[in-house]
Amino acid sequence: MLRLMEGHTPLIKGPWKRGGLLILVALLGAALGLGIREFLLPSPKPVPPPTTTSEPLIPRAIPVPHGPESHATATAGGLLQEINREYVDVLSRILPSVVNIFTARPVSADSGEAVPSAESGTRNARRAPIDEETSLGSGVILSPQGHILTNAHLVKNAREIRVQLFDGRRYQAKLIGLDEPADIAVLKVEAKGLVPALWGDSDRLEVGEQVFAVGNPFGLSGSVSRGIVSAKGRNPNLSSSGFENYIQTDAAINPGNSGGALINVEGLLVGINTAIYSRSGGSNGIGFAIPSKLARFAYESLVARGKVVRGFLGVEAQEVDEDMQQAFNLPDTSGALVTRVEPNSPAAKAGIRRGDVIVRYHGMNVRDPAELRLYVSETSASTEIPIIFYRDGRSLTVQAQISEQPEQGSRTEENSRWQVVRTGELGNAFAGLQIVDLDDGLRAQLGLQSRASGVYVVDVEEGSPSIDLLQPGDVIEEIRKVGKPSEKVRNTRELLRIAAAEHGKEPVLFYIRRGGAQTFVLVRP
Repeated sequence: MLRLMEGHTPLIKGPWKRGGLLILVALLGAALGLGIREFLLPSPKPVPPPTTTSEPLIPRAIPVPHGPESHATATAGGLLQEINREYVDVLSRILPSVVNIFTARPVSADSGEAVPSAESGTRNARRAPIDEETSLGSGVILSPQGHILTNAHLVKNAREIRVQLFDGRRYQAKLIGLDEPADIAVLKVEAKGLVPALWGDSDRLEVGEQVFAVGNPFGLSGSVSRGIVSAKGRNPNLSSSGFENYIQTDAAINPGNSGGALINVEGLLVGINTAIYSRSGGSNGIGFAIPSKLARFAYESLVARGKVVRGFLGVEAQEVDEDMQQAFNLPDTSGALVTRVEPNSPAAKAGIRRGDVIVRYHGMNVRDPAELRLYVSETSASTEIPIIFYRDGRSLTVQAQISEQPEQGSRTEENSRWQVVRTGELGNAFAGLQIVDLDDGLRAQLGLQSRASGVYVVDVEEGSPSIDLLQPGDVIEEIRKVGKPSEKVRNTRELLRIAAAEHGKEPVLFYIRRGGAQTFVLVRP
């Protein structure tokens, strides 16, 4: 207890005593005011702490899809997946139908393996011929019986043909037949479990439509490339006598793709890959395929008859340029300008002449000679066809009865006087020749003197030892055998006598005249 002790001097005096009292009163008033405020005013509600959730915090820099955008992204992804799935399904069906084609050829003397000499025990310079297997191209299986469609230029000179299926099985293939004008050949293998391709209609193709090229480029089995139909009805003048109506595509076609399949998005065969425009030998985005319509016509004819039977009109023609248009008083540069009419042909009997310009055939416009040639080839024999042409500026119409195309080499003015002689399967260098005697007409045509002798080569049959060495139009003048003097060939009878006396497998030298040149050709059996 605090108490004041008597006998001491007080600490606060005068005005300081009064100031202290005022401060004390102020403090008591403030406390009383706060108490009244607490009593009269409601207390504020407490703010709850922020709740936590299981979702992670998302940085503002990452866009979060909401509503329609999220749905569109999912839809686009699903569509791409569906398209990819369709591609995979379509190609999985066609790949087992495309085969790789090989050939067995004897290696040249300089490239074969040296063989030991039995006499000396050392290697001598003689080289043994061995088989070399080289990838040629592709083919398409078209029947469960083993029929395979490919290009004629791949197999026409092959001594032995082998086919490798997509699953790796290999078979010997038999050549059923080939058609060089269409560049189509048919092979056959004895195999089970084959998966034939299905035909499509090339006429229904449209420019811009997606297509796939399937084959064995550079020996890479089962390769697929994708592109579009760049153009239709192309005639790149690969042959003056072929039936060219190619599909142009930018799908990559390279060496080894020839004979392979061109399919549409339904997996149907719409073309047979056959050629490219290229300076380097590789794909430049300009490839050509034989339309399935033309390929199917040749395929079915080869399977049924071993040859292709086509229609024949009997004209040769050239394109119409601006100079020809003015000279023949034509409305435009379309059509086929007739340069020659075969005697006794359907065209001759219908009254078509040299100088006529054919512009319509059986209701179809004729743009150029290649298109006319294609139309005629697809016409059945004995069919009567209306043909419209211009002559001296006037439009005329005739009816021509189409006949069957005769064998190669027989369509000449001298046909009635020619008696074609075939050397047949002699088993020697002379086999497979079709020859005729020279007559005055042939001598004049070839620019030979009236006393010139020899035999004229009409054709060289497939499988002949001279298939790549002799050609129609050659004149055989002399024969030389190894170790024997040369023999003049004056006519077919003498050539047959010389050929019959050759029983060995020795090479034979043919001395020939080809155009304005004379040369020796060595033919090995």
